[in-house]
Amino acid sequence: MTPTNSPALWPVAPPPDQAALSLAQAARHLTLEQIAVCSGIIAVGLLGFFAARLGMGWLRGKYPGGLTDWLYALRWPIGSAIFYTALDRGLDVLTHLPAWFWPLKSSLYRLLMIIVAVGASIRTADLLVGLARKSFFSEELATDAEVHKVMTRIFRGVILFIAAVIILDNLGIKVLGLLTAAGFLGGALALASKDTLANVLGYFEILADRIFRTGDRIAFEKYDGFVRERGLRSIRLEALSGESLTIPNNQLVNFPVRRLTSNEGLSLLSVEVGLLYDYQRPKLEEAIRAVCAALAKKFPGCDPEGRFFEFGDSAQKIRFTLRTSYRDGAGFVRDSTAAHLVVREACDQAGFQFAFPTRTVELHSPPGTRH
Repeated sequence: MTPTNSPALWPVAPPPDQAALSLAQAARHLTLEQIAVCSGIIAVGLLGFFAARLGMGWLRGKYPGGLTDWLYALRWPIGSAIFYTALDRGLDVLTHLPAWFWPLKSSLYRLLMIIVAVGASIRTADLLVGLARKSFFSEELATDAEVHKVMTRIFRGVILFIAAVIILDNLGIKVLGLLTAAGFLGGALALASKDTLANVLGYFEILADRIFRTGDRIAFEKYDGFVRERGLRSIRLEALSGESLTIPNNQLVNFPVRRLTSNEGLSLLSVEVGLLYDYQRPKLEEAIRAVCAALAKKFPGCDPEGRFFEFGDSAQKIRFTLRTSYRDGAGFVRDSTAAHLVVREACDQAGFQFAFPTRTVELHSPPGTRH
């Protein structure tokens, strides 16, 4: 008899010593035919388990894609369901087992099938995530491993929550009160951690606007470096100096961010020079052509550009920009140093002189002062 304070759908077995004794006594009354039939059914289930695993692999190899991929992902749940069902039906043949055994067996079978269903749902969710990425996301997002990881975690979390509710309900535990308490607790935590929620929302804004990718060089505010990891709460930025910085996502969506890496994975470099005011437009254009040719020779495919951008106090300033394949601070220093040396060498060979900072100071003597 089930005690009143125990879950109604989870029968209580006798103590282990009594249970073992009653099972041993019941086993004496089993016939050879019952044992043979039970063993045969369980053996068929075991064969079905291995057949499902091997058969789905063969089917996927022969007919790849679509339905066979889904069946292959479900090979473990399908094989487990076959074995658990055969085990349950095989034990049904043993009619002389104690009375307490049957409701316990049914409850265990029920829980095992719920676990199998959860496993099948998780594997199906993984396939649905991949399908959703290909169908509804851009090509850039569809191939983003971090997007796949976050979406998979969300889908799995929802499935596991539903599974937990179903399992608790089958154990006879009232989940309504637990859900109500969890709702109040969640509301209190949301109020206490509004910055965390803002960072989580910022993560999805970054994905939606495609501000940057992992590995890109970005610059905003006082930060400049390479994105090493994007998380739900923050990003990990490797500064050009090699330092590792953790920056909340909320800051990234509230300030302008300059992405210095192209879709092809090439990052921006710039070199600024100041030439004498003695040079007229033809000489400046000649200098730009000479330096760009030297940069293109040193860094093939860098697409160098030069432009006049400012009248300085003592020089005409020209900025050269190019893109190279550096992906960390050491690579930046290497390519930046090489680019500056190329610019200096090209200007020297063409006979261009750099302007040095100068200042004109006028001295006035007070009236009546002798010189």
